[in-house]
Amino acid sequence: MEIKIKKGKILVYRVFDIGSEVDLDKVEALFEDKKLKERFRLDRKHNMSLIISSSPLSIHLGSFEIGLMENKITSELVAKVWHFGTVSLCFQIPIVENTKWDELVKIANWIENDQEIEKFAREKAKEFQTDIKSAIPIINEWSMNEDYVTYFIQELDGFNGPLSSLQDSLDIPALILAESKEILSDPIKKNILDYKFQYSKDDLVVVDWNSALVIEPTGSMDVPLVIEFALNQLLEMRYYDDLLDQRLNTLYNEVVGRKKGLFSNKYSRLAEEASQIYLEISEIVENVENSFKTVGDFYLATIFRASSKRFRFDDWQKSINEKLGNLAEVSRLLHSEVNESRNQTMELIIILLIAIEVIPFVFNMIK
Repeated sequence: MEIKIKKGKILVYRVFDIGSEVDLDKVEALFEDKKLKERFRLDRKHNMSLIISSSPLSIHLGSFEIGLMENKITSELVAKVWHFGTVSLCFQIPIVENTKWDELVKIANWIENDQEIEKFAREKAKEFQTDIKSAIPIINEWSMNEDYVTYFIQELDGFNGPLSSLQDSLDIPALILAESKEILSDPIKKNILDYKFQYSKDDLVVVDWNSALVIEPTGSMDVPLVIEFALNQLLEMRYYDDLLDQRLNTLYNEVVGRKKGLFSNKYSRLAEEASQIYLEISEIVENVENSFKTVGDFYLATIFRASSKRFRFDDWQKSINEKLGNLAEVSRLLHSEVNESRNQTMELIIILLIAIEVIPFVFNMIK
């Protein structure tokens, strides 16, 4: 019997950086209708393995028609706002009942290459940023964003075996990679299936860097929410990595190849600016990293760590730490230049004072 999806939905995410931070209480006040908003919460009893510093706010933005291959599908759009300055838009696209697995893979490939959702998401993110601008101290305009797709299935038809062996009957890697044409090699498949997890025999999660498969018969959205949290943290790491590049390049261009005057305060200004940038970005990056922590090896904590690994958090953290180190070194060198300049100025003043004292004495001696 052919396996089909009886009940499920596709969660298409677009994550944007909208500001330095967001006052979630102000955002909540802007949306007074209780039906439109809710605070982040998890269903599982063992969610004590997760520590959330400030729960994001979910806001329902309405229903929209989305072009899906040759069909028009009504999709729910939910915005989730995070205190460290991001908004994730989630298009919840229902999977038509009795959709075959091969058909779902083709839909995945279509979503992967479609630009309409991207364009629509950018428009909605801009509108939302404008709507809540009073809750954002500093508005950010950054062209980059993160995209992700989660295939959320509640019920399969035609499969009666254990979900742990589902990959023997269905090509899960083909769906994860949205590969509808090529036959994937065994090493590629193994790399995908190495990140397969189960809490019970009735559920299944496969996490990759660009998409995930979640089979959850209860309909609990815990796993997609945890992955979404990691996705928002990833975007912020990318943003501050890029910001550090810009600030370092600006400082280098200011310093290299330009002569400073004896009484110029340029180095003093640059040293102060470098120190300020270092402190500000260090504090913000620490705030982002501490916004969501895992304790122990419980299931959701395991999913979060797996997502972090797939998103290469360690590489981004290493890059940011190295650039912060470079910024600290630039600040130190500039302060050294400032101190040296001050010492030279003091020496010149002392020489002038001595000259003022000595010249009259010498002049009197000559007379």
